[in-house]
Amino acid sequence: MIAIVGAGLAGLSTAFHLKGAPYRLFEKEKEAGGLCRSYQMDGFTFDLTGHLLHFRQAAIKSLVEGLLARRLERHVRRSFIYSHRTYTEYPFQVNTYGLPPDVVRECLLGFIATLTKPSHKEQVQPELQSFKAWILDNLGEGMAKHFMVPFNEKFWQVSLDELTSDWVSWLVPKPDLKDVVNGALGIKEKAFGYNPSFLYPAQGGIEALPKAFLPSLREIAYGTELIEVETGRKRATFADGRVVDYDRLVSTIPVPELVRRCTDLPQDLREAAAGLRCVSVYSVNLGVSRERLSDKHWIYFSEPEYPFYRAGFPMNFSPALGPPGCSSLYVEISHRPEEATQPAEVLRQVRSGLERAGIFRPDDDILVADVRDIRYAYVLFDKHRAKVLPALLAELKRRDIHSIGRYGRWEHTSMEDAIDQGRKLAELLNQSGHATSHAPGRTRRRGRTPATNQP
Repeated sequence: MIAIVGAGLAGLSTAFHLKGAPYRLFEKEKEAGGLCRSYQMDGFTFDLTGHLLHFRQAAIKSLVEGLLARRLERHVRRSFIYSHRTYTEYPFQVNTYGLPPDVVRECLLGFIATLTKPSHKEQVQPELQSFKAWILDNLGEGMAKHFMVPFNEKFWQVSLDELTSDWVSWLVPKPDLKDVVNGALGIKEKAFGYNPSFLYPAQGGIEALPKAFLPSLREIAYGTELIEVETGRKRATFADGRVVDYDRLVSTIPVPELVRRCTDLPQDLREAAAGLRCVSVYSVNLGVSRERLSDKHWIYFSEPEYPFYRAGFPMNFSPALGPPGCSSLYVEISHRPEEATQPAEVLRQVRSGLERAGIFRPDDDILVADVRDIRYAYVLFDKHRAKVLPALLAELKRRDIHSIGRYGRWEHTSMEDAIDQGRKLAELLNQSGHATSHAPGRTRRRGRTPATNQP
């Protein structure tokens, strides 16, 4: 029996793609989706942070469009950066037109300098080169100074010298000189970035996607948090008293949480997992009694006077996400996991920052305000991760534990990637024969007579 822990997109996709293999799917929350969820408050529908669909793989695009047939709408990205009291289009490196002339000059000359100085960066492995060094080598001192360093230090909450650059390739586009010059002159010839357009459900928020998997799956055991794994005995214990014997365990929970629950792993691996770092995020959702608060999809903020790094406007994705005559926002503030701010203070900072940016007016009436603290939001790519993660995942796999998904693989990936990882793992399990060679695993309750396939 295959035990799948976590009914986020990676876990749902794994179960969806298993063909004939007995499995059980366990989810600690009362509903599926992980962070890909939506909720309703006083007529507004909010997502847990911004979730937009963009595809690089035809197979996943086809799957999602099939699951959400005629329920997706395509949008051409309207994303901007607000700095120097000016809106410029995203990404910054090819859209400096409109900034103060001295800023544009610094950015342009700094980028040209990266093309003319002797290059040794090909010899530097991405997991050893710092993110700050990558920015300076590829974009130059001007772009580093005026956006890339302040924004990313606000976002990651650490010095960029501490981060490696092995995650950058698909998220931070490297332009050509012509593109940078065109961007300084306001000439647009092509779109940049991994998401120049995106898809979003016309109704119901992003949770329409995980919900679309459910009709094809067996019953999910909700409210069942994994608390212990005996990897040698292949036995998982859950907070509600279930004890499950498995053949393979598929885990989508954060690697440090999984390793901490594996009671018989070597101490050096447990210490290595405990040293993996992440950044947490306050996800602030607001409903405001003024329509068309902005015509944009989302905005990035690099300057310290704004506590948030991004603000988005969901009703510009789908008007159905709020009542007529209103606007909705999501605002995101990074923080270190060990630091905490009271929700009332978070809301005060958000309102003050939005007013300084000219998005809010002093008389704007906030109808709904909700603050969620996302403990595991973004994985930090540092040298410790590069050193210990491959050995951690390899040892788990050796013990028939497959750790997948954004936090299961401890990486910076998209919804598409989570679905694809689940698909590929299921195909591997389908082909191995091991997945179907055992009778369904036993589930029992602590202190009770063991029962087979007990719900």
